[in-house]
Order: sequence, then C-alpha cells, then structure tokens
Amino acid sequence: MKELSNSEYSREALQRMVRSVTFFKDIVKLDESQFELILSVCGFFQASADEIVLRKGDKAHTLYFLLKGQMAVISGDDQNLNIINPGEVFGTLSMVTGRARTATVRAESNVILLGVDFKFFQEITDASMFSIETKLVAYRMVVHNIRWTLEMNKMQYPNHELVPRILKLPIYTGERGCKAELEALYAHSRILAELLCEWNDSLEIKE
Repeated sequence: MKELSNSEYSREALQRMVRSVTFFKDIVKLDESQFELILSVCGFFQASADEIVLRKGDKAHTLYFLLKGQMAVISGDDQNLNIINPGEVFGTLSMVTGRARTATVRAESNVILLGVDFKFFQEITDASMFSIETKLVAYRMVVHNIRWTLEMNKMQYPNHELVPRILKLPIYTGERGCKAELEALYAHSRILAELLCEWNDSLEIKE
C-alpha cells in the first residue's frame, strides 16, 4: 500500500470521492470547516489487487474508508468472510478497543482508501480541534457499524449463545446532539466492540 501523490489523483478528484461517503456528507452538512480539518489529518492510499492492507495481529493506528474498488475480509485459510464496498468503513474494532487488528483485509481490485488516526476522536471532552457535533457524527457511525455487524451475525447464527446479550444491548433515548449523547455513544461503542470481539473469538471470524 502506498500513499497517493498529487500527480496520480488531483485533490479535487479525491474530495469528490470523499464527499460521496455518508460520514463525510454529514460532516459537510454540519460544518464545512470541520470537513476540511478532517481532511488535513487524513491520508489517501492506493493498494493493488490481492494486496494485504490489514493483517490480523498488527498494531492498529488508522481507521479506513474505502473510496474506490472492493476489499475482502479473509480467514486464516484465505476464505472470504465479508466484502467491503466503496463508502464503507473498516478497522473500527481496533480503534475502539485498542487491540491489535482482529482481521486480515485484502484488496480484491485496485483500491483507493482514506485513512484517519482515530486518536483525534478518542478524547470526547476535548473540543479544541474537532467539535462535539463532529465527534457525535463519528461515534454514531462507529456504533452503527459495529451494531450492524452484530445484527448480521445474529441473523446468520440465531442460536449463538451471545444472541441474548445482543437483544439486551442498551439504546440511547435521551436528548440528541448534546454531550450526554456523546458520552453514551462512547460507552456504547466499547460495549458493542467487546461483544463483537467475543463473538468473533468464539467463531474464529474476525471483524
């Protein structure tokens, strides 16, 4: 995987790809300056077909958005477990839990990725760089991503021993758009991530 240069893709072309991602659409609607600030701490990367982008057990530093192409989450025996399509985010479990990568991810075609260090969002009370509103969008995305994976697992394995715990997961019902919601989302993301890690460990299916 290599970082893209300006000669390969113009900034305008890359921004068009980024603006098609739901998370970034929401940030643009919220505050264009916050969108530009996020881009300033992101990196654009390119990987070739069959190249390993993430490897299970590696240290985790970056959350990725797939902008172009297709990727696959693969098992230890090289079987495809899940497909990642443009606009989707991956690497959330490691970012939330602080664990090493829990999956190996391979490019199925030539791909373009946007990578961002999640450290900028982990201190939820610090609004010196990214606003509370921007962090709310980020944590809503993370919670949705992990919960959706758990729901897909539940549909595939309805009798799994962890299904009752999924059914009992809390849902925030308080005021939206405030610090209380952000704190709830932050706590909820960790509960969800740990549960998904436990599920993955039980099935030897990762992220």
